[in-house]
Amino acid sequence: MLDRRRFVAGAAAGFAAGALGEVVAAPGAAAPVAVERGATARELLLTDAIVLTMDGTRRAFRSGYVWIRGERIHRVGPTRELGEPPRGVPRRRLDGRLVMPGLVNCHTHLSNGMLRGLYDEMPLEVWFAQGMWPVLDGLDAAAAERGADLALLELLSTGVTTTASGEIAGRHPTMLDGVLTAVERAGIRAVVSRIAMDSADESSPAQFIPRGYRDTPQFAADEVRRLRRRYDSARVSVVPEALGVLRCTPEMVQAMHAVAREVDGLFTMHAASSQDERDASRRRFGHGSIVELERLGVLGPKTLLAHAIWLDDAEIRLVAQRGTGLSHNPVSNAYYASGVARLPELLAAGARVGLGVDGASTNNGQNVWETMKMAMLFQKQRLEKASFGSAELALELMTRGGAAALHMEDRIGSLEPGKLADLIVIDTERVALAPSQTIVSNLVYSNDPWAVQDVYVGGERVIEGGRHPRLDAKAVVAGARTAFGRVLRTAGLEEYVRTRGGWQWQ
Repeated sequence: MLDRRRFVAGAAAGFAAGALGEVVAAPGAAAPVAVERGATARELLLTDAIVLTMDGTRRAFRSGYVWIRGERIHRVGPTRELGEPPRGVPRRRLDGRLVMPGLVNCHTHLSNGMLRGLYDEMPLEVWFAQGMWPVLDGLDAAAAERGADLALLELLSTGVTTTASGEIAGRHPTMLDGVLTAVERAGIRAVVSRIAMDSADESSPAQFIPRGYRDTPQFAADEVRRLRRRYDSARVSVVPEALGVLRCTPEMVQAMHAVAREVDGLFTMHAASSQDERDASRRRFGHGSIVELERLGVLGPKTLLAHAIWLDDAEIRLVAQRGTGLSHNPVSNAYYASGVARLPELLAAGARVGLGVDGASTNNGQNVWETMKMAMLFQKQRLEKASFGSAELALELMTRGGAAALHMEDRIGSLEPGKLADLIVIDTERVALAPSQTIVSNLVYSNDPWAVQDVYVGGERVIEGGRHPRLDAKAVVAGARTAFGRVLRTAGLEEYVRTRGGWQWQ
């Protein structure tokens, strides 16, 4: 069980007794993998590594090991206490490289992977006329699959082992099939929500929904069930999402929540993501979005809310008391000048907070390391307090914090016996991560996302030496380029993209 009080207090004070402190990586190149004869593929020892466990007591080892058995972690500890493992267990000597839990990204939109750069400083009149709905019109199953391939390759290659993603089907009901096909191929652990909306309110351009994107609660529920039958697995979970209280009727919100209860799964929403939403909620309901969700009975220990920027003190206490998960998305919030979420207050209240990159359409990158850095820096600026936070806090928010926000802390988020073997190996000899004495700080504040060498999901190595065995980077990039071209033509945005800047292209 996540001890949030320890989580917050420890992050502010630094590592507790017996933790890492200053670490010196072993000099020289990494040793080759040593595999004993007769070893099986279902067991593996990673030894002689810097190990950050992210467990409840904040154990970290200058030279440690992680023993993987099947899809789970068998043992973790200092190398000196390993003893003689059974004959036939494969062993990788990592010699100073760093092993830590896989990163948990709590919010993105995978289908938007190839839309990066499209919405930079886009005027609102262009956004409302062509930027939102016409672009979604072009996201059929094939385009969504190409976009997801690009986003997934970036996420996995930079250390994400679990991601949550929300997807709008609208005019293309099979769009999610494209996304989920890409998720299966990538091998990542994922929670994919099928987003529903049905509000007929046409008074506000910011909240307007075209008729073709308005679901009925029954259709939306049936689509979630269909997708679950086809794609749910040990690694992939399809869940319902009602987009938000202003774009969904109370009937839709409660219907989607009922499906989540029916399947004992997560229920997700976007909430309190802008001042416009906060003010419109107060006008329509007499209170903010969070109080409205409480009135509808959908806050709780299996609900995940994205953004949650504009919460007052009472709403912060409410989400903490209900055990609701929150995805803090600092980069995308800044991208649209939506505000800075009250992260310190949320943590102090005991809320379940993880971090998210959001989609490439509202962030451009899928860089979780940048997200960790900005999560700390924006709060320092907001509070005018340079002493707030730490690299340790950022790393924990992206691991055990994310696991708690997704209500998966019993399975992922830390390196502990019995948990799933979702972990990453980082090259500590990268220029941006030197010197190694301050490696933990450098991971976050120097921010070299491509230092990740290997990624394991459920004991399976899905990134090997920085490469994905089933996703060829050149083919993924080419596919995204072609799909993006089709979307631009559908939306009528080709000329806008060519001419929006001030440079004289020839």
